[in-house]
Amino acid sequence: MSLFPKVGRKQPGLRVTWTIVVAILVFGLIMHLIPFYFMIITSLKSAPEIMRMPPTLFPQEPTLNAWRLVFEVTTQNDLLRQPLYVYFVNSCIMAFGTLLLSLPITAFAAYANSKLQNGRGARYTFLFFIGTLMVPGAVTLIPTFLLTRNFPFPLPQVPLIPGTETQFPYIRIWNTALAVIIPGVFNAFNFLLFKGFFDTIPNSIIQAARVDGGSEFNIFRRIVLPMSIPVFAVAAYLQFSGVWDSFLWPLLVIQDSTRSPMSVAIYNLVNVFSSSGATSPQASLATNERIRMLQEAGLSWNGLVVLGILQTLPIFLMFLVSRNYLLKGVKIRGLK
Repeated sequence: MSLFPKVGRKQPGLRVTWTIVVAILVFGLIMHLIPFYFMIITSLKSAPEIMRMPPTLFPQEPTLNAWRLVFEVTTQNDLLRQPLYVYFVNSCIMAFGTLLLSLPITAFAAYANSKLQNGRGARYTFLFFIGTLMVPGAVTLIPTFLLTRNFPFPLPQVPLIPGTETQFPYIRIWNTALAVIIPGVFNAFNFLLFKGFFDTIPNSIIQAARVDGGSEFNIFRRIVLPMSIPVFAVAAYLQFSGVWDSFLWPLLVIQDSTRSPMSVAIYNLVNVFSSSGATSPQASLATNERIRMLQEAGLSWNGLVVLGILQTLPIFLMFLVSRNYLLKGVKIRGLK
């Protein structure tokens, strides 16, 4: 559907409005693309050219050395404790593991609240789930950390079995991928998305399936799920982006470098680059051994930009995969 109808577009007033709207959209598009443009050209520059002042708007001698060196020098010179692919695999395990558990659990909870509960029970359950959105993350940080230490007890010490000196059974998921996956199993915002969509499904369809003898699980699998693919795509994209870019929580609960995600590895590498002076034109002239090593290798801001591109690339690919469903979801919600 066009923003302005074709009928009457040639009227002077509408034509001026059309021109203004197009100009604003084009300006916004350019402003969004400028950072990506500088990321790309910076990744194609050499370290001396990046340090040059004033900066160049186009790579004078384009090179892919930064891309190659990021995978080689970072490990060979102990800038990272593990090869880069290890952190990438860890991020994939955390992101897809969270999706694998969170989407069905959140969807089932929303379906039960929408179609199986009635009256006050449904209202209180809905308020309970949505109420978690009102709690700041800083408030739940310590209890969640304790939960990873003594799962499933968010306590400093595991309680004793009444009448005995034996502790309840517990699992220590701290310093594992489960420490990131388990707290993200339920997503209140995705619950709100699913609940809003399931409420639009006519109850007559569900009742007809029940009359035909279908169980609730089969009704959800055969009827509700095919109708809900757009909202599943939206929820998957949002949660994947959040888990992939999460930094504070993995930094807190993951202490082993072999299990750290990409976001933490990039943070550590940025600290190494910044502290060594490899990103400063003044410090690059110093005689520090580490600075000289990085400069001779050709790594500076170009390497950091390459890491930033690698960090955002999976999110962009996830968007491409779910793009059609995302647009369809927007259209459905707009028409409703």
